[in-house]
Amino acid sequence: MLIPHTEKKSRSIYISYRAISIFILILALILSISAINVLNQSGNAHEINEFHYTNKDYIRQSAKLRSEAKTLHNMVQYYYEKISSLYLKLGGDPFKLSQPSNQSEQLSVIPQGIQTNINSETYTIKGDIYNLKLVSELTNEVIKLMKNKSNIIENTPSLWPTKGYILFPYGNYLSPITGKEETNNGIDIGTFPGTEVIATAPGTVLEIGYTEVTGNFIKIKHKYSWKTIYSNLDRIQVEKGKEVSRGDIIGYVGKSSLSSIFYLHYEVHVGTKPLNPYSFLNQIQN
Repeated sequence: MLIPHTEKKSRSIYISYRAISIFILILALILSISAINVLNQSGNAHEINEFHYTNKDYIRQSAKLRSEAKTLHNMVQYYYEKISSLYLKLGGDPFKLSQPSNQSEQLSVIPQGIQTNINSETYTIKGDIYNLKLVSELTNEVIKLMKNKSNIIENTPSLWPTKGYILFPYGNYLSPITGKEETNNGIDIGTFPGTEVIATAPGTVLEIGYTEVTGNFIKIKHKYSWKTIYSNLDRIQVEKGKEVSRGDIIGYVGKSSLSSIFYLHYEVHVGTKPLNPYSFLNQIQN
């Protein structure tokens, strides 16, 4: 009850504790909600700030990855072109380059509508992965082709059978012995008597013998239907059926009974057909 200091009539005011409690509760609730909102606002601001920096890092990392992917792409293209070129030069199948072993991996046949939904970097990386697989396959093929080529070269008669000079060439020539034009199925190499004669490729001694025209001779059978003949020998160092290696000494230069000149008559045959031996001398290298 309030008592005034004047002579007016006294007035009684009653305040309910329940009302005060409700008021305080509402005020506390309002303050709590306000505090939560402030904290949320502060948290959101912090998250936005962090997102800003995270996004900058993402952009920077993305740019770095794109640069590395481009470098990798260029390297893959470089090696793909080099290996493909070498593969074709060695006699590889061009169809293998245009038709991948797995059709599902051939990205070039993806419909245009689907391609537009593929991220360009992802598309490039998938293409590089396919090319890397193809490069790996081609590398194995190249190794096989090179081994095969090396084997062919190793068994091709490409060495000079003796030291000297071309006395009479392959084909038609004027013989100083008969004075007539004659056909030479090989080449005649002028040299000193007793000069070593070597096998120009690995093989098996097919025949040894003597005739008045050729003098002592040796015939050697090689792989891939090659055959070599060495005539006008003074001595023979091998026997029929003997295996010889490339560069082995098989005899020594002499002459026939019809010639006063010391020289080696040398022939190269494929099957029964004689070829110009000079075309092979030191022209084929490993």
